[in-house]
Amino acid sequence: MSESAALAIVEVLDRDGQVRHSQRVLAWPLRIGRALDNELSLGDVHVAPHHCVIDVDAEGLVLQALQTANGVQLGARELHAGERASLPDDGQAVELLAGRTRLRLRRPGDSLAPEVPLPASATRLRRSAPTLLAGAGLALALAFETWLHSDPEVFARSLGSAALAMVMGAAVWIALWSLLSKLFTRQTHAGWHLKVFLFSSLAWMAASALPGLIAFALSWPWVSDFGFVAGYAIAAAALYFHLLAVEPARPRLMRGVALAAFVLGTGLTLWNQQQRNERLGSDLYLSSFQPPALILARPVPAERFVDGLATLRPLLDKKAKEEPSAENGAGSDEE
Repeated sequence: MSESAALAIVEVLDRDGQVRHSQRVLAWPLRIGRALDNELSLGDVHVAPHHCVIDVDAEGLVLQALQTANGVQLGARELHAGERASLPDDGQAVELLAGRTRLRLRRPGDSLAPEVPLPASATRLRRSAPTLLAGAGLALALAFETWLHSDPEVFARSLGSAALAMVMGAAVWIALWSLLSKLFTRQTHAGWHLKVFLFSSLAWMAASALPGLIAFALSWPWVSDFGFVAGYAIAAAALYFHLLAVEPARPRLMRGVALAAFVLGTGLTLWNQQQRNERLGSDLYLSSFQPPALILARPVPAERFVDGLATLRPLLDKKAKEEPSAENGAGSDEE
């Protein structure tokens, strides 16, 4: 029989949506299950011997679940044993879930996505330009940070050590994520993981520096106190984009995992700081002083500043009356 006589094509999809197997449908009904007498036989242990059937009636194609305990997923609807549902005829392919096997039914009238051209050399360069720019920006940021925190005599050695640590850490990190992607999608997606690492590292460095600068310029100490929240948000976003390359078929689940990690990390940090310092913020002072020219806040009169110190008296009196800790007590005895 010629290829033009095919009524439809059923495709078995991978976890990442790639076609693993396709079968032409030459006649209806199309029976699906694990038994060998089905037109489409699956090796999924969560599929019944005769799981479902696709047939045609006066209204068009109809899906019916057969003797199955797991049912058939059709869009947002789940069909249980004996239930029927008409397949939508809107010019789009229909996806089904039988057990843990994703199926896609394509009919002759369904629309197809346009052909994806093979990337030329110029296209590859344009696509890699953001990654190259992010890498250059990260290198400059690392060099600037090393210059700020090292003496001129040891700057070159410090920069070499920092660059080596960054490269080795990036290699290990990207290799681990690429291995996970290979296990789940049979592709490493190393370029994607490299891009996520570079952009998230740049954002992390900015989130580490900006809160202190903003707190100093505007006299808003709470920005520095809770600057770690921005760092956790960046880490959660990086986790989400890494996970997309591992499980691309479940973006909503990956967003949930990243959001849960952000909430858990932020909550544990706030609780730990409250237990240790009796305050939610992390910094009791600005860890570094910026140039005075960056100050944007209006100056506070000395009298007002001294009056504001009075609010610290109850806290200091309370601290003075507290029993010394074990470590402080031991130190007092020795003195």
